[in-house]
Amino acid sequence: MSRRDPLTGGETAAFDGLDEIEAAQVRRCVRVLLRRPLLRAEGPDGEALSAVRRYADRLQTLFAGYLGYRLVVEPGFARLYKTGRTPDGMGGAHKPNGAPFTPRTYAYLALVLAVLTGGQGQLLLSSLVGEVRALGTEAGLELGAGIVDRRALAAALRHLIDLGVLAETDGSVSPWAEDAEREALLTVDAELLGHLVAAPLGRAGSPEELAGGADRGAEERHRVRRRITEDPVVPHSSLSPQERDRLRADLGAEARLLEDLTGLRLEVRAEGVLAVDPEGYLTDRHFPGSGTVARIALLAAAELLAPAPPDRHADTDGTDGTPGGSGEEPDGGTEEGWVPVTAERLTATVAGLAERYPRAWSREAVRDTGRLAASVTQTLAQSGLARTGTGGSVEISTAAARYRPAPDGPEGASADGADAAVAEEESGGGGAGGASPAGGAVPPGQDALFGV
Repeated sequence: MSRRDPLTGGETAAFDGLDEIEAAQVRRCVRVLLRRPLLRAEGPDGEALSAVRRYADRLQTLFAGYLGYRLVVEPGFARLYKTGRTPDGMGGAHKPNGAPFTPRTYAYLALVLAVLTGGQGQLLLSSLVGEVRALGTEAGLELGAGIVDRRALAAALRHLIDLGVLAETDGSVSPWAEDAEREALLTVDAELLGHLVAAPLGRAGSPEELAGGADRGAEERHRVRRRITEDPVVPHSSLSPQERDRLRADLGAEARLLEDLTGLRLEVRAEGVLAVDPEGYLTDRHFPGSGTVARIALLAAAELLAPAPPDRHADTDGTDGTPGGSGEEPDGGTEEGWVPVTAERLTATVAGLAERYPRAWSREAVRDTGRLAASVTQTLAQSGLARTGTGGSVEISTAAARYRPAPDGPEGASADGADAAVAEEESGGGGAGGASPAGGAVPPGQDALFGV
């Protein structure tokens, strides 16, 4: 099979001697491992494990050459060690209801892992709980026995059960969260446990060092590729000068290589790049999504990126009507590709959308506009389209203009993209309909702005 190889050659060696069908299987394995770094035969996408084992040598060469990741393949699982910085917008582990782990839940997860390491193959839930609390006390943590702590610990245990590290041999941990008298027998997969933690914890002196220590020692090409592969949006301003120069110099080659190896397509703009998966498989959080918060986030981003009306901001607040202008700049200045927005303007915009289209939203969701504004900010941040600053200020990425609502009807039928998006919400539509990139298609130009 003929492969384009404008860079180092090691990345595409995994495809040498393969026909189109076999190359497609290797590419599918790459995509599955990127989404399931801990792939088990009994877990989600477990049917792909046999192909991963078949092409193990090729995949190990590919990941080591392209991203600097280590891949371990065993008979019952495969583990891709995605070490390095935490991707922008990522919320980490989540509970079954979708809520992100709290610091308390993470603390319990770390304590459970400490107890399980070097422990028995089976243990009672009550015994595990006792050891976790004792270890927490030894570490100086203030742990309680109330329902809040039980739910946090149960969520940590459920996470390990979902990963296959723990198995409920008899009973279940879920009822214990509400009734401390409930019991369960748990079985530990010691081999899987040994491959769970991606970086040696004992060498890290701080959370920041643990999250980014491995990335600092990585080659420059690997750091850049990890960013465009793992992050929703990569503004040039978020890269170091050396990383930025490298990406710009090899942009065309990197875009082709990214699509060849992972199926992701790189959209390039003046402010940065954005990797898009046409199939949506590697998208852990879809934007825009369905529901009140997701739709208001879509519409709010479009309004906040638009120039503020002169009679509302320029005359009364003394601003010049630039995007995000509201009379008070967030602290620290603004990087290229980010538009500053004060908490007041964000809340006012969200409240205005809730009031403008009252029949489109869930009454419960819009009851508290302050909380709704916080949820909108979180939704945008998890998609890499916003980041929070001091005093409740927010910066909106200009990449959000890619999703500016556009009417679905004939050209000129409606000038208000917000009305189009809201109309779909009222009719129960889902997905990204009515909120495709402005104009209904991704602009072909490679040097255009994101839209602001």
